Amino acid sequence: MNWAVVMAGGKGTRFWPESRARFPKPFLKFLGRRPLLQETVERLRPLFPPSRILIVLQQELVKEAARLLPRIPRKNILGEPVGRNTAPCAVYAASQIARRDRNARIIFLPADHEIQPKSLFLKAVSTALEAADERPVLFGIRPRGANPAYGYLEVSGKRSRRNGIPFFTIRRFHEKPSPGKARGFLKRGNFFWNSGMFAWRLDAFKAAVRTHLPKLYPAFRPLGRKSGKKALARIYRALPSVSLDYGILEKMKNVHCLLAPFDWSDLGGWAAIAEFWSSDSKKNRIRGDVLLLESEGNIVKANERLVALLGVKDFIVVDTPDALLVCPRSKAEAIRDVVRALEKRKAFAYL
Repeated sequence: MNWAVVMAGGKGTRFWPESRARFPKPFLKFLGRRPLLQETVERLRPLFPPSRILIVLQQELVKEAARLLPRIPRKNILGEPVGRNTAPCAVYAASQIARRDRNARIIFLPADHEIQPKSLFLKAVSTALEAADERPVLFGIRPRGANPAYGYLEVSGKRSRRNGIPFFTIRRFHEKPSPGKARGFLKRGNFFWNSGMFAWRLDAFKAAVRTHLPKLYPAFRPLGRKSGKKALARIYRALPSVSLDYGILEKMKNVHCLLAPFDWSDLGGWAAIAEFWSSDSKKNRIRGDVLLLESEGNIVKANERLVALLGVKDFIVVDTPDALLVCPRSKAEAIRDVVRALEKRKAFAYL
């Protein structure tokens, strides 16, 4: 059977001051009436029944996730005692699926993407699950520009088609490049954005983990005996913090790449979210009660009070009841440094 794993463990530090530990990015309503986590789960219907959708997120957020997702069985909402990146997250979920379905095929996907239309997304997911063999199928995105904020997939020139969707073989993974390298990738044409979504056959996934991260999978065997939260916390603390890309995928050869037929956006920061907000004649993008005078190219989000800008260009301003962010748009990726600085100061009220 086909299963879906939604990875919702990210803190969303680039969305500070709105994204906080007690209310991180997947629980925020950035684009509509529903939080991103709800939107992601809803997008998976009708391909996956609730019984075959697993959510992995921070342990302290399990109750809130269960409230938001009443159709998802409580046993399918998995809490991580500590964050250990995507490899332990995926193995944790896969270990639970393996207890119920040894022949499972799994789609792993983050909880913070905007994807349209749903019909093409479901077609691509179904095709990827069918195509997954001993190698996984990664979703590549045709670049809309030379964006250095994404990882890139360098693919072979040859391609095939399944259900009308182009497939390639990945030659090499590239971490987030410099702006110059990103422009070079765009010109060459055989580089796609790495979406972070991938389909994998369970037995092939387990084999890859044993080969490339041999200490990781056996650590979860005690969970099958319902060893409880304390044992899970002990196991997690001993795990390396490693991504699936770095720990496994980059070490594999001839990995499949599906070129996504849908419109996709990684909602990684304020600039990405603001692309979905209306723009005025001065290219300002705003939400809330905002007054702009002689200002252009700004991203402004007000909440409970008026925010006024005079003579300001290319800034991000986010106002919340207890914290205010002001930074140049060019520093959007560095907003997470504010969170790190607050952690060092032990300013927990703002985290």
